[in-house]
Amino acid sequence: MKKSLSHTTFWTAGSTLIKILGGLLIMKLIAVYFGTEGVGRAANYMTLLTVLGVFAGAGIFNGVTKYVAQYEDDRQKLNEMLGTASSIILIFSFCLAAIGLFFADVIALFIFSKDGYRTVIRVLAIAQLGIALGNYLLAILKGKRDAKNHAIAVIAGMLIGVILFVSMMYFGQYTGALIGLALVPAITLLPAYDSLKKCGQNSTDFISLLKPNWHSWQAKKLFTFSLMVFTTAVTIPLAYIQMRNWLEGARSIHEVGLWQGISKISDAYLQFITAAFSVYLLPTLAKLTEKSDERAEIFKALKFVFPVTLAVSIVVYLCRSLIIRLLFSEQFLDMNELFIWQLIGDVFKVSTYIFGYLLVAKAALSIYILGELVQCILLLGLASYLIPAYGVVGATQSYMLAYMLYFGLCLGVFWFYGREIK
Repeated sequence: MKKSLSHTTFWTAGSTLIKILGGLLIMKLIAVYFGTEGVGRAANYMTLLTVLGVFAGAGIFNGVTKYVAQYEDDRQKLNEMLGTASSIILIFSFCLAAIGLFFADVIALFIFSKDGYRTVIRVLAIAQLGIALGNYLLAILKGKRDAKNHAIAVIAGMLIGVILFVSMMYFGQYTGALIGLALVPAITLLPAYDSLKKCGQNSTDFISLLKPNWHSWQAKKLFTFSLMVFTTAVTIPLAYIQMRNWLEGARSIHEVGLWQGISKISDAYLQFITAAFSVYLLPTLAKLTEKSDERAEIFKALKFVFPVTLAVSIVVYLCRSLIIRLLFSEQFLDMNELFIWQLIGDVFKVSTYIFGYLLVAKAALSIYILGELVQCILLLGLASYLIPAYGVVGATQSYMLAYMLYFGLCLGVFWFYGREIK
């Protein structure tokens, strides 16, 4: 296990570093050329891209990872699951594309709060098919615990994506940049397919398992993960959209841009810390059958993640002025006062991810949905008071307090879970 974890950590850390650097470069270009207003205007669109990253293809990717790991010695069940997954992803993606194409005007107005972005939504409606298929192949690689080929696909996808983004921004200005943002995750499909073909001795034979078919009992199991992702998609992201709308209404689009900037810094370094979660922790928890083993794995993860996140957060805080100048521009210097609240929230938020992966690994649908609703209620409840009172500072304070409370709740529930084992 130690060898597996170290191998996984090496490759996921490398691919995550490239992914982070690519994302930060893209954000830097938007900040420099379009300012805080450009970043603020794109904030909800970036949230939509994040949602599609997990929800395109019906959001069954964690289920695919779980069952690829679980069925690795049962070819018949693996064939049934992958064929059914292929059918679900294709059907859902084509339906989502139709909605995006026909209702582009309405969606664009909701996301950008102004006219003129219909084309962006229509391109995204097509691109999400590539996002879905790319994530499907990456989920299979995770389930096989092939960290090397997964990392190669992620790195190649990001490098090609950044080139596409720069080209689109150069030729299409702000609209081109928005379209480029959609192409970055979609283009990962190509290197992911190539990596899967190279995975293992029977890679060509394994690819044949992706041929669409339908088995209702497998579909029912996979749709459990769809419900989990759907709950996430309509709670946390919509909570952030509402918080941004409150912030813009109470203060300005400039403050929305500041909050989006600090959020992107959090996303970047938290990705690095959680790099091995979906590649190692999810399939590992999925294979465990004894509750005592699950409890031991969770506490081992917490003992590693909490102090590491705290240490990295302290470094980020001490280097905050340098980070702002390096990643953004002088317009974002007001972000300085937001770091303390945001970073404390990050420490507790990333620790709650570990409990979330346990629920996903065990397909604990009801508890997972309850957890997402609790997070949403905490965020909106705190923000409804703190944003009107303190503006963007209140937004980061809401984030911090919400995840401190939620982590305490998760720890309490897990403590009772541990008592049951005894």
